[in-house]
Amino acid sequence: MKIVTVLGTRPEIIKLSPIIPLLDKEFDHILIHTGQHYSYNMDKIFFEELGLRDCDYSLNVGSGTHAEQTGKIMIEIEKVLLKETPNLVIVQGDTNTSLAGTIVASKLNIKVAHVEAGCRSFDKRMPEEINRIVIDHCSDILFAPDENAINNLNHEGIPDGIIHLVGNTSVDACVRMANLFDSAKLDTLNLKRKNYIVLTLHRQENTEYIKLKEIIKAINSISNDIKVVFPVHLRTKKIMQSNNIKVNNNVLVTDPMGYKEFIGLVANSKFVMTDSGGLQEEAAVLNVPCLILRENTEWMYLVNLGKNLIIGNSYEKIVSNVKDLLNDEKQLKKMKVIRIPIEECISKRIIEILQKI
Repeated sequence: MKIVTVLGTRPEIIKLSPIIPLLDKEFDHILIHTGQHYSYNMDKIFFEELGLRDCDYSLNVGSGTHAEQTGKIMIEIEKVLLKETPNLVIVQGDTNTSLAGTIVASKLNIKVAHVEAGCRSFDKRMPEEINRIVIDHCSDILFAPDENAINNLNHEGIPDGIIHLVGNTSVDACVRMANLFDSAKLDTLNLKRKNYIVLTLHRQENTEYIKLKEIIKAINSISNDIKVVFPVHLRTKKIMQSNNIKVNNNVLVTDPMGYKEFIGLVANSKFVMTDSGGLQEEAAVLNVPCLILRENTEWMYLVNLGKNLIIGNSYEKIVSNVKDLLNDEKQLKKMKVIRIPIEECISKRIIEILQKI
C-alpha cells in the first residue's frame, strides 16, 4: 500500500515523528512538507533532533491569510497526489496543512486517516476548530487520543466503525526528548530548576495587538515575582516589534527553540503558561502544571482531572491566577500529584490498524 503523509508545522513534525519511521518500514511511504512553518528554528532543527529523514516533496508555501495559505497548499498537494496516486493520505491535528491535504485527497477519492481526531474546543471563532471539524467529517479513518474525542465524534454522527481509540502520539516523542536534555543548558540561561515559568503565545485570538498588549502587561507584572522564559513565535515577535510591545528585564525572550531544548526547559520549570494545545499535553506528560491562556481548550480532560487550569487571557485573570498559584505551594503540589495515564507505543498501534485496511 502506498501512503502519503502531509505535514507542515512544528507540532505536526513532533507528533508524527514516532510514526514516520514505522511508515517507511512497513509501507511505500511518501512524505510531503508544505512549508507552513519555514524557518530553521521552527522546522529543520526538529527533523534533525527527532532523527527524521528528508521529505520527498517540499512545497515551500510560506505564510499568508488562511484562505491564501490553504489554497496554495491545496494546489501544490494536488499535483503530488495526482503524480503519486496513493491509497491513503495521513494528516495530523488542526492546521491549514491538514485541512488542505484532507480536502484535496477527499476530492480525488483517496482515503484520509486523521491522527488526533475528535478534539474540540467548541469555539468556532478559532480557525483550528473549523479545521478539526472539516477534517474529521472528510476522513475515512479517525485515530482518537481519548474517550472525550470519541464522544465528540459520536455526537456528530461519525460511524463507530471508522473511529479507533489509540492515545496520543506526542507522548512517545515527549518522553524520549525529556531524557536527552542536558541540564547544563539552564546555567547558560541563568535559570534555576523549578524557579521560572515557561510562556508560549501564538494563537490568533491572543496575538491581535490589543489582546497581546494586555497579556504582555500581565506577564510583566508576574515577572516581578518570578522569572519568565518566553521563546517567541515568529508571528508573535513580528506583532510585538511592529507595535513596540516591550517586556520587563525579568522576562527572558528567546528565539523558537529546538524540541529537545524546549522540552527540557519545560520539564525543569515551576509551571507553564500557554495557548498551545500541544504544550498542554506535553506539560501533563512531564508532570508540570499548565495554565491555559484561553477561555476554552480542546484538551478538557486534563482540566477536568485538575492537571491543567484555564485562566483566560485578560490582565486581571492572568495576574490573579498566577499570583495565587505562586503563593500556594500546596495547590501546585496538588496539581503535580495528579498523574495522567501515559501509554507508549501508540504509533505501533496506529501502524497495526493501517496494516489491516
